[in-house]
Amino acid sequence: MKMFKSLRLLPHIVSPFQKCYSTDLISLVGVPRVKITKGQNRYLLVNIHTHGFTKYGRVIVRGADVDNHLAVFDSILEELEPEGICAKILGGGRILNEAENKKIKIYGTSRTFGGADHTRTRNILQAWTTYKDFKITVKQ
Repeated sequence: MKMFKSLRLLPHIVSPFQKCYSTDLISLVGVPRVKITKGQNRYLLVNIHTHGFTKYGRVIVRGADVDNHLAVFDSILEELEPEGICAKILGGGRILNEAENKKIKIYGTSRTFGGADHTRTRNILQAWTTYKDFKITVKQ
């Protein structure tokens, strides 16, 4: 009898693990962590997650040579919404990407979304294979 009572608890134990490995969460892995252009960029540091699974998010960097950070945010939404992925902006700033000299400078803040953690942005860029050999400086 005790065994049957224990088996009744099994769905409550297994359910959290099923959420961790949901196919919805696997779609986050397909989103590139970094997308920036050469030259002067306005960038956003973004936490992405599938709807309902905010605990299992991923932080990405998106930047473009545009007039304001809102245009970068609009492009992020165009990219992620069809996949069913939600975005929370952690802050923004500017990135000067000198690809020919292998240098990147991260600085400034976004008037719309506030300042990003530039050190975290640098760590994400350094982990990305394209920018691992670049000299990345952060100016607060």
